Parts: sequence; C-alpha cells; structure tokens
Amino acid sequence: MGSLGRDKRTECDFKIDNVLNNEEADVDKELLSYVKEVKAVVDRLLEIDDVLFVVKNCKGVLKLIVSNSLTGKKFKSLITKGYNNGFNNIPLVNSHPYVRAYHTAIENLNLNELDKWDPNDQMVRLNAAVTMIRDECSSKSMRQHMRKLDNAKRVRSKGAKKLIESLKNKHARLEVVRLDLSYREGKYIDLEEFTVALEDVKKDWEKFRYDLASEVSLPSAVGYLAKLEYGLLSGFHFHVIVIYDGSKHREDITLAKMLGEHWINQVVTGGEGRYYNCNRHKKNYRYLGIGTLDYYDHAKYSALVNLVLEYMVKTDYVLASEAPGERIWFRSADKIPKSLKRLGRPRKLNRQPC
Repeated sequence: MGSLGRDKRTECDFKIDNVLNNEEADVDKELLSYVKEVKAVVDRLLEIDDVLFVVKNCKGVLKLIVSNSLTGKKFKSLITKGYNNGFNNIPLVNSHPYVRAYHTAIENLNLNELDKWDPNDQMVRLNAAVTMIRDECSSKSMRQHMRKLDNAKRVRSKGAKKLIESLKNKHARLEVVRLDLSYREGKYIDLEEFTVALEDVKKDWEKFRYDLASEVSLPSAVGYLAKLEYGLLSGFHFHVIVIYDGSKHREDITLAKMLGEHWINQVVTGGEGRYYNCNRHKKNYRYLGIGTLDYYDHAKYSALVNLVLEYMVKTDYVLASEAPGERIWFRSADKIPKSLKRLGRPRKLNRQPC
C-alpha cells in the first residue's frame, strides 16, 4: 500500500461549485473555511497545555495582551472573524461538538466584546476560554460521543470492504461507477424543519434504490454503496458507488451518466435534482479506484478501498447532531461464498521468469 494509504486527497469529493452560484460562493466558502479553522484550533488546544495569553508592558506604560503561540494568535483572530461575520449564529455550524464547545466558551465569557476589557481582563478571559474548551472536549461524555461516532465509521468501513471483497471474488472484472446525487442550489439550505426535509430526501433515495434493484429502468448492478451527507454549503447529497459485472458492462462513464440522468428525470424531477459524474473526470485523480478493475489490479483495488471507501464512510457531524440514529448509510447485501473455489479454470498470477 505504501504512500497510497497516507495520501490525503480524496478520490472524488463533492463538487460544490455545481450547486452554488458565483455570488454566493465566496461567502459560503468563507463559512466552511471558518468551521475548519475552529476545529483545527481546538484540535491543537487538546494537544498542548501551554498558557497561551499574557500581558506585556510596552515602554513601561502601555499594556498589551500577547501570545507567543501561533495557536493563541489564531484563536484570538477567529473570535473576531466569527462575530464580525455572524458565523457563530448559524445553528448548523455548531453541529461538530468541538465547534460547539468553542462557541459556548466564547459566549459564556463575553469574548465577542473583548475590546471592551482592559488587557488583564482580556488575558484572564481568553485563558479561561481555552481551559473551558479543553475541559469540555476532553470530558468523559465527549470522549464517549466521539468514540461512538468512530465506532460507527469503523462498522461502515468494515461492511463496505466486505462487500467489495465479496464482489471481487465472484467476478473477474468489476466496473465501478462513482457519482454524487444532489439537489438544486439552495433547496435544502437554512432549514426550519430539518427532520421533515430529511424524510423527503430519504424517500428520493428509496425510489432510486428501488429502480436500481428492480433492473427495469436501469442496468443490472451487482452491488452498491451510498452515504447521505449534509453540507453547510451544499445541503443534502448522496455519495454513491454502483458496481457492475465487468464482463457484461464496460462503458463506466455512460453508466454513470445513465444513473445521474435517471436521478434528475425519474426521481427528483422538475429541475430539482443535480448529479456529478466522477467517472467522466478519472484523469484528474492521482490514484484511480473507479472504472474497470481487473481481479489482479491491486493498485486500483487499493485506491478503491483506501481512498474512495474511506472518504465515503467519514463521519457527517451535521447528521450525527441533527438526526442521531437515522440511517444514512446504505449498501447492498453481500454473500461471501463458503468456498472461494470457482468453476472453470482457476486464476493464475502472471509471473515473470526469474
């Protein structure tokens, strides 16, 4: 596996530009960047135990609050950024428990009014906020919550890998199709009734899955995997893998297009649906885990398992917070044969002469 397992790039991320217009994109991307920055700062706070803020005398008269830590400087700048842009008032921003702990500490210590306090008070309040965040994010309840989410991710990963291994052992060649199914811009943003909208979205998936399994209006597949997610920028969307018998189907780009067109024409109609065909952009991926996978193509199977699947099974903190216990992970049944012995001639490795 080597460097493949350590590569941080996803095989096919959700293409947010497909669901946002140019006027909204800058603001929305700034919001997403802010959330990522807050989480990164909290992660760093849990790694260190330094006192981040002190008061420094300047020219013997003026007192300034300073931090010699990059983490402290980033922490202080995020406070200003969040309140100036109103990001802290967007409910779903707090879906990640670390971000929620951060905002709770800021609000409880009135750090949105930081400039009103003298340097000594600023120092006390900032250091108290850091302590509050550390205590909350390292608490027993938080550890249990994060462990529960990690366990759920491991279960999804195990099931996905089991399905792929089963299909690999049954078919000499697989045709792997990867696409994202979504909705028109703004359809599921700023929701008042999150659970009601979630039920509608899951009904759309059930319709799509039924059509996929019925083999009436879509090509017969040998397996599928799907994950429902909610993005702060994109709203509800599904990451989907559909797997075909490679001895019967070869045009992966065409297959992905058929699936996507079915979504927007037969399931989410009236211009309400969108899709992104990942297979059409295979040349953009450094490690390719989609398209045609022959049985002995270990590099492609490694990419499928270690990049594509691991991206799909990642935790969605919005859904974990807003709809705990809801089913958001779907896969076809896998039946690994008791014996992997196949009829006909056994497979042989192509060995090079010594």
